[in-house]
Amino acid sequence: MTSAVERTRDAQERAISAPAPLFIRACPGAGKTHVVVTRHLRAPAHSLRRGRALLSFTRAAATQMRSRCHREGRPEATAFPHYIGTLDAFIWDILVEPHHPAGSPLQRLDSWDRVQAEVKLDRQIPLSTFTFQRNTQTGRDSIRRDLMKDEYQRLIESSRFPWEVWENSALKERKAQYESGYVTGHEIRHLAFKYLALGQEVEDPLRSRFAEIVVDEAQDCSVTDLEILDRLHNTGIPIVVVADPDQMIYGWRDADLRQLSALTEKLGQTVELIGNWRSSTTVCRLAATLRDGSRPPDPAIRPPVPEPPVILLPTDFPKGRQARHTTSRQAVVDVFLSHAQNYGILPEDCLITSYKKTHLPTRRRQPAGNPAAQLAFARQVIHSGTADPDLLDSALLIAGRRLLRYWYPDVAARGSLHTRCERAGIAHSDLIRYAYAFLFSLPAAGASWLSDVNTKLKTSPRPSTARPKGTTGQLRSRPDTASPSGDPGGQHRVANIAQVKGDEHLAVLLLLPDSDTSTRWISGHPATDELLRNWYVAVTRAQKLVAIATRANQIQQLSEYLDTQQIPTLVY
Repeated sequence: MTSAVERTRDAQERAISAPAPLFIRACPGAGKTHVVVTRHLRAPAHSLRRGRALLSFTRAAATQMRSRCHREGRPEATAFPHYIGTLDAFIWDILVEPHHPAGSPLQRLDSWDRVQAEVKLDRQIPLSTFTFQRNTQTGRDSIRRDLMKDEYQRLIESSRFPWEVWENSALKERKAQYESGYVTGHEIRHLAFKYLALGQEVEDPLRSRFAEIVVDEAQDCSVTDLEILDRLHNTGIPIVVVADPDQMIYGWRDADLRQLSALTEKLGQTVELIGNWRSSTTVCRLAATLRDGSRPPDPAIRPPVPEPPVILLPTDFPKGRQARHTTSRQAVVDVFLSHAQNYGILPEDCLITSYKKTHLPTRRRQPAGNPAAQLAFARQVIHSGTADPDLLDSALLIAGRRLLRYWYPDVAARGSLHTRCERAGIAHSDLIRYAYAFLFSLPAAGASWLSDVNTKLKTSPRPSTARPKGTTGQLRSRPDTASPSGDPGGQHRVANIAQVKGDEHLAVLLLLPDSDTSTRWISGHPATDELLRNWYVAVTRAQKLVAIATRANQIQQLSEYLDTQQIPTLVY
């Protein structure tokens, strides 16, 4: 066993056994999920009434932690008094709902779009486009105008009402929605502060139930989230914060490095997890050039094997068109996939990413053709196993509309899927589950496919409120037109950087269309430049190969700099 492996495992053991309060600083690929779950399963015995909360920012991460407990033969570690879930769910389930008056129920929404809330003056603007921010000093909200989408910025600028009137109207609309019983995560956090301020009435049950609260990916916490954690810490509940500040990329969501540092310093004890079990030495060295300070690269805990260099691809980024390799004039994605294949990496193990979605290659989300062809396409997406989330949403939308039309023929077939679900009296989440099961049950398109689909419509599970009428809503297309069309997502993943946190892929292509890429990479300061931290997240998704597509005039300077950092490169 190498000394690097020994040091890494020693650090993991310290993080598992160190008492809380505690800050665990974990580099990419450090095995922090293993550390968190092992800490949970190996904890010193407490009273049976006391458990541990394991919190993360995505349902997928929470599911992974629960699954690991089950794989270790410890299903009881996922049950009361323990709590494994997202931070959002914890704030609602533990800090708000038990203390909210029973006579004024609230419905938790992931977006104001769910209730079609709008701010109406001389034009209508969705309430969801206004980003509310809590002032930590006063506890009051303001609105981040700088985060509003350009199209709505232009609408407000052309309005006869000034910004202040729009801001007040948005606050009033939100208040009206609250009085109607609707809240989003932001309002729930306000309620958490309200109930935590009650003192022992809320604090005693928390201390009684939880011996420790562990928050993973804490660099994603907003200032408001960190204030809630600080208050929980002040109640005497031991807090464990697991974070990689170098991966803080949600400044637009009010994440703040200074506030995170203030909390972690308050915790007092720090354990560093620096060994990277995911990436090669070349990837680790490349990542180190994108983080703050002069820390050496994280040691790669991988068997020493020949490693591919960083591929630098001079690229043109024509507006509204696919990025093209300057030298070959091929699509730069195809050039990257070809290089990956030369290193034995299949397309399904490749990620194409960029800071903005607009810089990514586009895929047709809605296939052309008649309803039968569209449904065949949706079926293909579900069975592909590699389609990205946006494409899956499109497939489920196609199937959901078909099911609604067949099950509820008297309900008007117009408006959004949510609106049509409300008219039909079926929960949107239930319809999505039915739609997935329906698509998964369909056979591949063939000569009898039209008949097969209509048979499945008649025999598939349905809600008790469904009232089909004869053949209304069934497919009428000719079988020979019901063939899959369009791209079901390809085998490689395409997503912007914010969507790939927590992912890992054998190869990553990072698209950098900026005209100052090399200067920013070489001389920028990640502590103040969030874009550099985004690039860091993208690079650290790679296990083996990183390719960088940037403008031709940026290549030489970037290549020379990476050479000084002893990072092998290939300009192609």
